[in-house]
Amino acid sequence: MHNWLRLLPVASCVVLAGTATAQEPVAATYNGTTISVGGGVQLLQLPDIRYTFLSSTRDGAALRTQKNDDFDDYGGVVSGVIETPLGFWGTTPVTGVVSGFFANVEDGDRHSCVSRGNAICTAEDIVDNPNRPDSLVANRFVTKTDRDVDFWGAGAEARIGKVSGPILPRDAGGYLFRLAYVGIGTDLRGIDQEIRLRLDASGAPANPAVRLNDTLDTTYWGGFLSVGGEYNILGYFGIGKGWGLRSLLSLRAGIYNADTDYSGLFRGFGRATRLGLSDDEVAFIGGLSFETRKQFGLRTSLSLVTDYEYFSYAPEMRYVNADRGGCGGGQVDCAGNVTRTHIDDDDAFAVRTMLRLSFGLGSAPLYTEPMK
Repeated sequence: MHNWLRLLPVASCVVLAGTATAQEPVAATYNGTTISVGGGVQLLQLPDIRYTFLSSTRDGAALRTQKNDDFDDYGGVVSGVIETPLGFWGTTPVTGVVSGFFANVEDGDRHSCVSRGNAICTAEDIVDNPNRPDSLVANRFVTKTDRDVDFWGAGAEARIGKVSGPILPRDAGGYLFRLAYVGIGTDLRGIDQEIRLRLDASGAPANPAVRLNDTLDTTYWGGFLSVGGEYNILGYFGIGKGWGLRSLLSLRAGIYNADTDYSGLFRGFGRATRLGLSDDEVAFIGGLSFETRKQFGLRTSLSLVTDYEYFSYAPEMRYVNADRGGCGGGQVDCAGNVTRTHIDDDDAFAVRTMLRLSFGLGSAPLYTEPMK
């Protein structure tokens, strides 16, 4: 779903990057600070959540698992960056970068099941109570789920070899890529989820309504290494001189501790049940960023920025289904798998595309040479 949205930022960056050709240099000052603010679209792909099951025969054999909340959607995002010179390491300039972003992404699904012939609708075991498994058999049930996700991050980085402001070489092109800096940093990330389920059944026993309200919050903290530089496509072939576009890219990779907390409230079958769980894992987060920048004056520039991020760990709830295995219920099925509600994991993927406005502070101009 929404696969075309993933291709749109790539295509935009490639087109703009291809036009990034050399121009007369505009060197950034060493004693200036640059502030950048931006906003755009956040695409977020998280592990699915499986709440209910569709049973094919009256002996309870499962036909298929019903995914009531696959999550692959987009929302708005805002971001900010502050870059300031920290001094020199020998003769190499060192720049400090503080950055952050916040995105909100919502998604919802609605599924229905209707019993036909020997195939019956069964909503099984979505509460952590293996000693009293709950199985709702109905002629028809409808489940509606919603997920509201806050995705955020804040970090600090030291870049060795990069001055504040654009990287603008003083030649007329003739290169494909130039390394500008290497960096080291630390940051804090969060994926905070609110998950709601509403199940209504007809032709079922008393108290057929089921409600499930969950929070599933994961905080990542750790460190990363980065490299960045400028690439030039058409300029390498001597095309488009003077267009005034610059194309930058950066790579980052880090190891993080991932702390997950789950809190759930189940209401149905005439009672309410609460459950709290936690998980602590090690995660890898890798990122790739493309930026195409156009300068509009001595102190301002506008950029199109796209960030791709991969998370090796993202929590995935596995709800109890203790009475499905034909081995008498309990917390282990016939295959020996634990069926008690627990936090499992999968990977996650995120894409941010933003327009970012940058401007310089202080009395010194951000750019020391006139724009071409």
